Amino acid sequence: MGRIEEILLILAVGLLFFGPNKMVDFAKGLGTAMREFKKAANPDDPANHTVSTPVAPAPAALPAEAAKPAETKGNSVVS
Repeated sequence: MGRIEEILLILAVGLLFFGPNKMVDFAKGLGTAMREFKKAANPDDPANHTVSTPVAPAPAALPAEAAKPAETKGNSVVS
């Protein structure tokens, strides 16, 4: 058996045992782990440094009650 057949057999058995959803999660975790390992192995590599810009949250819409001004009677507020 060649290497490709062995890898395909392992993937097929893993798919039978864990199902497609767990296999996707496993692949994501493996990719993240490999990326973190690369960063740790070459800390001076400029390709490993990513600059993330923070995204400002969207302004929240006010409910209809809060948008209306409150009526006042004397010292108490009536809505």
